[in-house]
Amino acid sequence: MKTPAVESPPKATPAATPAANTPVEKTPEPVATTKPPETKAPVSAAPESAGNEADVNKALHAWASAWTHKDVKSYLSHYAKDFQTPNGMSRKDWEAERSKRIDKPGKLQVSIDDVSISFEGEKATVKFRQHYTSATLKSSASKTLVFVKSGGKWLIQQERIG
Repeated sequence: MKTPAVESPPKATPAATPAANTPVEKTPEPVATTKPPETKAPVSAAPESAGNEADVNKALHAWASAWTHKDVKSYLSHYAKDFQTPNGMSRKDWEAERSKRIDKPGKLQVSIDDVSISFEGEKATVKFRQHYTSATLKSSASKTLVFVKSGGKWLIQQERIG
């Protein structure tokens, strides 16, 4: 009894290899007959807030650095136009007072740690511990800054101690 012949695919030889521009027929992929349930990725602001968090942290440290280096112009540039000055003081008077304090003779050191940042819309609330050392004062206090995004930059709108 003779076994029926089974065709096997031809062996690849240089002459049997299809040319680069000759279409090759592919076996179609199996198609599922039932549609799997749709799953939506949870809506998360993590990637955006992560970038914003890095930007706010950078602005916070640049502010502290400008203060430490007694760079009054840079220090004041970290405050928003609508910064809420203490005790209803005019912006002009507040800036003059800050300039006078920062320009005092002697070394100044401002460092921060334990930074916590939270977001609500275009505002970031930053809580941290500020360490301040000058020729006449050494202090460490909890501080809160509220940053707003303005012109692509994070600027301080509010400042609270404690």
